[in-house]
Amino acid sequence: MKATALYRIASVLLVMIVAANTVWLMYFSHVTASMSPVRFPFGHRPVSYSQVVLGFNVFCSLCVLFAAFLAWHLGSLARTAPRAIGALGWLLLAYLVAGTFVSLIYFSGFAFLLSAAIALCTARATSLAARPQAAPSPAK
Repeated sequence: MKATALYRIASVLLVMIVAANTVWLMYFSHVTASMSPVRFPFGHRPVSYSQVVLGFNVFCSLCVLFAAFLAWHLGSLARTAPRAIGALGWLLLAYLVAGTFVSLIYFSGFAFLLSAAIALCTARATSLAARPQAAPSPAK
């Protein structure tokens, strides 16, 4: 497989994770709506536990969406200018490997397998993009 396809697969899988997290957030907010909110001071106003969890989840979803955009963009770069990817591909891989370990510790087996698949796609794509391209032979 080419690096572009692998980066794009990783990007689509990341968007699927964000969609699943959004569905979970809707379920979580529905469940916590019936609870009496216990408020505690946080910053300049009191907040409830469900507001804090919602805020952190939205922030994490935005981070994963940014990683999806970055993977898609790296896929475009892999097609047009693979040398331009440089260390950015390896940094994205490090971010995704860290997410895989977080999934292993805190989430279900399916979330771990999905995170591992995304990290493997990114690792293979980055290694393909980092490989020196063969110079075209001069025309005679």
